[in-house]
Amino acid sequence: MATSEFKALSELQARAMGYPNLRIVTIQHPLGGMPADEAILKAQDAANSIKEMIIG
Repeated sequence: MATSEFKALSELQARAMGYPNLRIVTIQHPLGGMPADEAILKAQDAANSIKEMIIG
C-alpha cells in the first residue's frame, strides 16, 4: 500500500526486490494531518481494494 505520491517508488522497489507483478493499493496523498474520520474513510477504501485483489 502506498499513497499516490509514492506509487512509482513503490513499483520500482517491488521490481528491485524481485516482485515485478506485485499489486499495490494506492490511496490519495497525503495522510498526515487529516482528521481521524477522513483517515478512517481512506482506510476503509483501501481495505475494500485489498479485499477485491484477494477475492476478485
